[in-house]
Amino acid sequence: MSDLEGMSESGKVEWARMVTGQVYQDTHPDIDLARLRAEKLFTEYNRLGYDDPKRQGEILTQLLGSVGEGAIIKPNFRCELGCNITIGSNVHINYDCAILDNAPVTIHDNVWIAPKVGLFATNHALDKSERINGACQARPIVLEDGVWLGGHVIVLGGVTVGAGSVIGAGSVVTHDIPENVVAVGNPARVIKHITDDDKTGYLERLNNRDK
Repeated sequence: MSDLEGMSESGKVEWARMVTGQVYQDTHPDIDLARLRAEKLFTEYNRLGYDDPKRQGEILTQLLGSVGEGAIIKPNFRCELGCNITIGSNVHINYDCAILDNAPVTIHDNVWIAPKVGLFATNHALDKSERINGACQARPIVLEDGVWLGGHVIVLGGVTVGAGSVIGAGSVVTHDIPENVVAVGNPARVIKHITDDDKTGYLERLNNRDK
């Protein structure tokens, strides 16, 4: 559906508005069909579990915009449309992740996502009349290289989390987070920078053990 194949002209208009951050009709029939397509694919993916990794890989290729080598996505993974999600290499997405990808969601290499994380790129209108008639607006989410999101973290649309940063469990990220920091809370705020003092000596121990 990322190339708008088979959509009506009005559906193409609403899709284009959706992925470019304009107010769009979330209840448009063509967007509903794209949503149903994604749900069928991720439902099959989750049902397979670890028994059929080949078929799981095929499903991810159909479902997502792209997925890198070594990426692991645990069940029960759910997404809105799938085709707007880009996942890099060596990404680990733990159990019960939900991604609402009405705008592009970009997950760079070496990102870790703990259980029950939500990446919510879209938001309903505040006005009641607009909301019940399907008005939504979506903004991109970017998780840069080496980000770690703790359990139950929520990241909202329009947010970039900088490379190497850690978001503490239960936090709600409503604004950009810089590189190499720890941020926690609702809304998430930076509480410390990550420095060499945070190293535990783990890599040195491994290197010495293997000599």
